[in-house]
Amino acid sequence: MIEELADRWLLGLTGTPVVAVHRPGHGQDGPDLTVTLADGVVLTVSGPVLLTDGPVFAPGAAALSVEESDRLVGATVRSAVAFKNGSLRMVFSTGHHLSVRGAGPGETARLQKPGVFRWSCHQGVSDMKISGGF
Repeated sequence: MIEELADRWLLGLTGTPVVAVHRPGHGQDGPDLTVTLADGVVLTVSGPVLLTDGPVFAPGAAALSVEESDRLVGATVRSAVAFKNGSLRMVFSTGHHLSVRGAGPGETARLQKPGVFRWSCHQGVSDMKISGGF
C-alpha cells in the first residue's frame, strides 16, 4: 500500500527481500545499478547512488562503494520512501541505507512494483503512478 504525504510517498515495501544486485561494467550502456527485490520490484539508477552503513547523517556512518552493494542481497526492506523533490531513501535490515538524489543532468531513478506503483525521477522531477495508472 502506498501512503501519500505532503512531501513524500511511503512505498509499503517493508519486509520485501533483495534477491539480486547488478552493476554493469564500465563502458556498458544501461543503468549504473539495478536492485531486484521479491514480488517483481525493481530499482534502476543511472547516476550516483549513496550506500551507507547506517544513516547518512549519523555520527560514524560509513559510505560504501557501489561495488559493496552485494551486501544487500538477502536483506529485507525496513523502509522505502520516495520524495516529491526526486530523492529516494531505502533502509535495509542489514542497517544499510541506499540514497538517490536523481537531480543532476542525465540522472534518472525508477522504482516499480508491477500492478501497484511506478515512481521515477529525472533531473529532480519526480513522478508517481499508482495502481493501474501506467
